[in-house]
Amino acid sequence: MVGVAGPAGGGKSTLVNALAAAMPDAAVIHIDSYQKITEQPIGEIVRWAERGADFDELEIPQLADDLARLKQGPAKVVLFETHFGRAHRDSGRFIDLLVWLDTPLDVALARNVMDQVAPLLQVREAAPLRERLGSVQRSLASYLQDVRRLRLLQRERVAADADLVIDGAGQLDAMVERARLEILRRLP
Repeated sequence: MVGVAGPAGGGKSTLVNALAAAMPDAAVIHIDSYQKITEQPIGEIVRWAERGADFDELEIPQLADDLARLKQGPAKVVLFETHFGRAHRDSGRFIDLLVWLDTPLDVALARNVMDQVAPLLQVREAAPLRERLGSVQRSLASYLQDVRRLRLLQRERVAADADLVIDGAGQLDAMVERARLEILRRLP
């Protein structure tokens, strides 16, 4: 079980999907199919962080069962895209190799903003465009007020336990090859 962790916009999905293509015997599981923390109001997440940011408070129904089932086979490698790495015991206990994508926060933020802006380029009417731009502006204000601090907390808690750190701003082909070789080396 290979956990791939990093900040939102860090390139986790991109790396996991590219690794899966390079390792056809791999299974893939994405945390976003299970967790709902990122859908909570930012104030709730900030209060969670202020209480000590105990990752084990985060309930992620069905994830541990699915990880256990995938780990039993038939895939030789399971690529697990996660925000929490081993810091969330219920899911982290299955991780044999943890990869941290050390993406600079400005690069991750730029990727997130680009994802939010891309659909706006298709809008032709002023009112919906103004509303959607307001959403982007609120996201950036939230980033400055709270989200950046939460991402630093994530880096502190999750990256510290990583077995392999990869520059998330690097070339995708190089990142894939480095991770693939480490997986093959560590997980026979």
